[in-house]
Amino acid sequence: MNYLNKLIILTSCALFFTCDSDMDTVEELVTAPSDGYVLYAFMGDTTIHLIDTLGNDVKTWTSSNRTSGAAYLSKTNNLLRLGATPEANTGVFSGGGAVGGLIEELNSDSDVVWSIRKEDSEATFHHDFKEIDAQSIVALSWELVNYNGNIYWNENILWIDKTSNEVIWSWSAIDDGELTPNATSQKDFLHFNAVDYKDGEILVSSRSQKSLYIINKESKTITASLTANGSLSGQHDATFLENGNILVFNNNAGPNASEVLELSRSDEIAWSYSNDFYSNHISGVSRLDNGNTIICSGVEARFIEVTESGQEVWDFIPEHTVTFNSEEIFKIRKYTSY
Repeated sequence: MNYLNKLIILTSCALFFTCDSDMDTVEELVTAPSDGYVLYAFMGDTTIHLIDTLGNDVKTWTSSNRTSGAAYLSKTNNLLRLGATPEANTGVFSGGGAVGGLIEELNSDSDVVWSIRKEDSEATFHHDFKEIDAQSIVALSWELVNYNGNIYWNENILWIDKTSNEVIWSWSAIDDGELTPNATSQKDFLHFNAVDYKDGEILVSSRSQKSLYIINKESKTITASLTANGSLSGQHDATFLENGNILVFNNNAGPNASEVLELSRSDEIAWSYSNDFYSNHISGVSRLDNGNTIICSGVEARFIEVTESGQEVWDFIPEHTVTFNSEEIFKIRKYTSY
């Protein structure tokens, strides 16, 4: 069922419930999706799209580097994105998934106005980053380390000054977080796939450890480790919410089933949503200003917006026209204006 047909059905249902004089109360009427624009790119594509809720391109950017990981609008409405360089794609980290090598900022004409590379055999950007302000970002980086005689991919979090491209703060999972591999660990023993920052705290998602870690920036200590009471599996796109909770896409919630979870700091499930979507890797979720939640089921390249009560108001799959690359989408973000 395409989006327009679905919207007509949803609207008809809303009119029916509104006009039904026998219904004493209706907790919530089915409504259209919230106003705004969705930013997305297919993995491996060089075009990044900003669309309205009818699927029309409002803006596109093009880059010489293929998409591999996160993309966001900056605070000045430029495009910030992780790109896959040839060096990163063929290097020692190339099998890790969403390997980048490059973070770049494009203006409205797709001109590169800022960029930074980390793509060599010792370390590389991957998966995600977070804009802190106009002058700084925090980014994930793999680093080859020798630990107890074996080579592992240590996770580093790098706070980067965009004016000089210098790392002004860093955090090592092994050295600072005391997250260490054991005898049975794989090389990529942590596999961080999301990073967020709010009020002096850094949040990361470790897919390999099925855990979310909250790090105090000043002390560099891990102050909380969340697992949704052991139910996290393959999770992606953990973010801080304004109410102090954490939102995350839980990829493997059950056999062929994914879900969205809102977790309290005490690791309790404060809100959840699941339906017929399933993506065993990548994917994302974010909370909108109006309280709705927008979901990207990445393997399906499917966008779903739901209300707080779990009422679905948008279900959309963008057209895929490029045949040489993946039909998967790492994650999306929705913006109220552009």
